[in-house]
Amino acid sequence: MTTGIAIIGAGMIGAAHASGYRTHLPRTGLDARLATVCDMSADQAGSLAKTWGFERTASDWREVIDDPAIGIVSVCLPNFLHGEVARAALAAGKHVLCEKPLATTLPDALRTRDAARDASGISGTVFNYRRIPAVADIRARVASGELGDPVQITVFHQCDYAADPLLPHSWRYEFERAGPGALLDVGTHAVDLARFIMGDVAEVTGAVSTISIPERFLPAGATVGHGHVALSDRTAKVENDDVTSALLRFASGAQGFVTASRVAVGTGNRVQVEVYGTKGTARFSNETPSHFDLAVRDGSGPAPFRRMLNRPSSPGINLAAVPHDLVPIGYAESFGFMIHEFLTAVAEGRPFGNGSIEDGYRAAQVLDAIHRAATTNAPVAIDWRD
Repeated sequence: MTTGIAIIGAGMIGAAHASGYRTHLPRTGLDARLATVCDMSADQAGSLAKTWGFERTASDWREVIDDPAIGIVSVCLPNFLHGEVARAALAAGKHVLCEKPLATTLPDALRTRDAARDASGISGTVFNYRRIPAVADIRARVASGELGDPVQITVFHQCDYAADPLLPHSWRYEFERAGPGALLDVGTHAVDLARFIMGDVAEVTGAVSTISIPERFLPAGATVGHGHVALSDRTAKVENDDVTSALLRFASGAQGFVTASRVAVGTGNRVQVEVYGTKGTARFSNETPSHFDLAVRDGSGPAPFRRMLNRPSSPGINLAAVPHDLVPIGYAESFGFMIHEFLTAVAEGRPFGNGSIEDGYRAAQVLDAIHRAATTNAPVAIDWRD
């Protein structure tokens, strides 16, 4: 029987999932269809379903979980609902792709990790930046030893979606529903990239968090995404961080620095990775998505940087609409590549290893340690061997 694909949460990120399924499902050979978009807002669910070709809508996520015709579920809800809904879908035997962060607390992330281990369905966490060809290429060169022994990595994820103090207050600024702010919202990606390239983190040596906009006006009506809306004359406190930075020590002995900001004016959605080894350096910015820079010592003198262009042989480029030289790969493409990988794993009945629920839990361990280090002003060790 043809299995149905459902998206739970019709907001901004739900649209990214819908686009990925619509684009890549025909390329996987999986016998599936775009079935249901679920959201409390009938208008949002209807709009998303119409735009991307889903058959129907629903207003209660439990209706989707209980539907035997649904076999694949994307969880695209606010952070505080990720764990509950993902675990319910896993318990019902669905294949589940859960948005990051896996949970707002480490115990909740652990419950989801354990549920995924016990489940029959295939599952994953949304870590789409792993699929940027330059990032995957850098990781492969580190793993092969081309850069020598890893010494240091820096990962910056800087956004300005919350830089305007007149943007409305929402669940994103409440600790109970969002957890740590920029740290969980975009720092999850920074931490995952650090782990993806350098391996497990053994200790958060130090961290610092800042709330730069201490209160925001409550909206006069409903809010969607990061957009401006009419504001009331009442304000509410911002309870979680606008900026967090942390110093890491990896199990290999290498060090790392990650920083996450939602108030970095002018950055948009900037991701920068630099990796330093005993023989070479690799660096990438998503502002120049068609290449990365590489410098490797060969013993003949200074090692200049070479521009490593995207090629048809680069990781993932074969999935691009135009798999040609110098093709830039952005957020939407990397998201689609992830969806393709997930659907292919479902079609082949094998685990989704490149961004698993386990990876989501490992990232949650580091995120929790960063938050505790910033709160206590003391190092926090991580038991990465479990």
